[in-house]
Amino acid sequence: MSRRTFGGVLRIVRVVGSSMEPSYRSGDYVLVGAARWLWPVRPGDAVVYKHPRFGVLIKRVLVIERDRRRYAVAGTGSETSAAETLGPAPFESVIGRALLRIPRSGR
Repeated sequence: MSRRTFGGVLRIVRVVGSSMEPSYRSGDYVLVGAARWLWPVRPGDAVVYKHPRFGVLIKRVLVIERDRRRYAVAGTGSETSAAETLGPAPFESVIGRALLRIPRSGR
C-alpha cells in the first residue's frame, strides 16, 4: 500500500491485494481521514493502520476495545488473513479511517 499526505489531515493510499474485496479492490485509491477528532472510528468502518509484520493494511473494525486501546480488525475478501493471525490494531497504529474509495481507472 503506497501513501501520500495532505497537511496531516487527509491521506491517499493505494490498495494492493484482494483482502478487502469487494469493498476495496487492488489498484483502488482510498481517501483516509487521519484526524480522529474529525472522523472517529466506529465498528464497521475501514481503517488504515501499520501492522508490525505485514506493513500498512486496510481492514474493517469489528470491535473497539476501549479499555485496551485497540481495535479488533478483519478483512472481507476470501484472500484475507484471519483476525486471529492479524491480531488487534492498537489505537496508536491507526493512520486513519477510510472516507472514500476512488476506483482505479477502467472500472
